[in-house]
Amino acid sequence: MDHASPAADTRAAVTLDELLDLLDLSCVDEPTGRVGHWIGQPQQHPAGRLFGGLLLAQALVAAGRGIGADQRIISLQADFIGGVPTDRPLHWEVTVVSDAPSLATRRSRLLDDAGEELFGAVTRWATVRADLPSYSSIRPAPAPDPETLPDHSDRFGSDERIPPWWRLRRPIHFRHAVAPPYVTVAEPAEPADRQTTFFRATGPLPDDAVLRAALVAYVSDMSILEASFLALGSARHEPGARILSLTHALTFHAASDLTEWHQFDCRVESIAHGRAHGVGALFDAAGRHVATASQVGLVKVSTDR
Repeated sequence: MDHASPAADTRAAVTLDELLDLLDLSCVDEPTGRVGHWIGQPQQHPAGRLFGGLLLAQALVAAGRGIGADQRIISLQADFIGGVPTDRPLHWEVTVVSDAPSLATRRSRLLDDAGEELFGAVTRWATVRADLPSYSSIRPAPAPDPETLPDHSDRFGSDERIPPWWRLRRPIHFRHAVAPPYVTVAEPAEPADRQTTFFRATGPLPDDAVLRAALVAYVSDMSILEASFLALGSARHEPGARILSLTHALTFHAASDLTEWHQFDCRVESIAHGRAHGVGALFDAAGRHVATASQVGLVKVSTDR
């Protein structure tokens, strides 16, 4: 990831209200047959490539605006195909794959000016039935009270060894339970392949199930593969180190309200030939398992090692 000047900070940072504006997509035309088109706006990034979490969130919103009011997102499967620039609007094509009263499927594709696909996601939506069984064996990992931890920007905001994107104030409070290996490699914990972070919106959220799910998608791309550097004994922001997302999947188990703290327990299950597979479990303030994320990404360690 290229370093950028400190001046890039204010251009790339967004408030919660600004993020919600970025998720307010414009309908280009009424759907013709089974295809509709939407336009979204980019979030600036010092490296000139769009943050993957915004792509996940906008893909979900574009699909969700044509879904029945009684249906909720249950899964998202996405592929990052090409780098998305930040200097132009985002053109989303949404195809109705299937429609039924209890289950619907949509395909969201981000297209460039030539009609080539840069990002794609399939989302599934279903009615919620309280009379059907629910169960989860997963529990939150032991972790400090998030109120006792510093925000990400407070911990790293003045450290110019870290690229600007990772020093910005964000539209959500983002706190690591233990300082991540950004510029130094600490003695490894046991086991050295997992990390816990906390998320909470910086303000109130609209009572809109699609937007609330989109915010979960946005934050799920922030830290899921960071534990790769713990496992490899390398620092995240040494020269040449990087993470490049390839695929991302989300399963939504229950509705989330990110106006309260959520705990995100991530672990890296495998790293093979520089490709890492990570899994994250998201828990709400009551300890309910509300979502599971998984990601495959290219991980590179420092060229100076």
